[in-house]
Amino acid sequence: MAVNPVQGCPKSCEYCFLNERGQTAVKPERLVSPAVTVRMLLESAFYEPSRPVALYTWTDVMAVPSSRQHLAELLDELVRRRVSNPIVVITKCHVPDDTITAIASARARGSRVVVYLSYSGLDRDIERGIRHDALRDNFPRLSAAGVPLVHYWRPAFPESATAATMERVLDWAARYARCTVAAGLKVERAGLPRLAKRWPQLASTDGVTEAEGVYPRAFWEFIHRTWQRHPGYPVFHTNSCALAYVLDEPDSFGIYGSTTCRLRNVCPIAQRDRCHRADTERQAPTPEAIRETLARRGLGDVEFQISADSRELVVDAVAATNVIAALTRDLGVRVRARRDESDGYWNSGTIGTSPLILD
Repeated sequence: MAVNPVQGCPKSCEYCFLNERGQTAVKPERLVSPAVTVRMLLESAFYEPSRPVALYTWTDVMAVPSSRQHLAELLDELVRRRVSNPIVVITKCHVPDDTITAIASARARGSRVVVYLSYSGLDRDIERGIRHDALRDNFPRLSAAGVPLVHYWRPAFPESATAATMERVLDWAARYARCTVAAGLKVERAGLPRLAKRWPQLASTDGVTEAEGVYPRAFWEFIHRTWQRHPGYPVFHTNSCALAYVLDEPDSFGIYGSTTCRLRNVCPIAQRDRCHRADTERQAPTPEAIRETLARRGLGDVEFQISADSRELVVDAVAATNVIAALTRDLGVRVRARRDESDGYWNSGTIGTSPLILD
């Protein structure tokens, strides 16, 4: 789930999806108070106590003092209301000491806060307004405070897909983070002309907007050999697997046993064993349970087909990404449906789209 009580970002990273929404290089706007934020979260039709909640995905919450204050107050409110969901905060900006203290305090009081540090190796020409020295410095400071870190290695551009850059990024992250999530470049149709100015091959390649993500081949090959450089350090291609690992939980998004699980994720043996044990106890959803769940999500009259191994559900309907994601967690299976082209969210590997690798 994504919760966005503050929207708009003063930074202007060239690849950001907020460019098409008029939300870059602007003053962040506080839409609702922390108390109202929690109330709206708990009242949402998509809410369920175990589901991870990502905060402030339409801004960088660390960018300005007012946003950081909102975060501190929101964490206090989540603790006060005993909200048990894992909480994800994503940033590429400097995290001040007092904010680290607020996060550590929330964790000490029972909140399961995980910080994602978005560190790609790109320079300030692309990530305009980002102080990369301060971003790198976040890793040891948050780690020393006992805050679990996920290194968010995204996006991938040819400029950052050099051996020297990729080695520098991985070596630093592996010292402090629990794991890495490696993601390619998300390309929306509206953003394709802008992104193609930086990566011209995007404009002449079919399927870039339908892909889970677009990867330079050098980056793709490097992230599948990270175990050679840092044995035992996990590198995932799905956020759900990274969070499951950090939270000591098994997969709950139908990833276990998939091609992503078997061939792409550099997953520790202990985590695979955890997922295997959970899988042996898993009950395949019955047709009746599927129909009931589809109806609850507004898809009661559609045709569907469950795979022979009961791991993938194909729904013959157009569905929004948030509905597909909810169904995935509701049923514990991968879900495929026709994309709603008016959807404000991009394609996801969780719902079955594939990566695209460019030479």
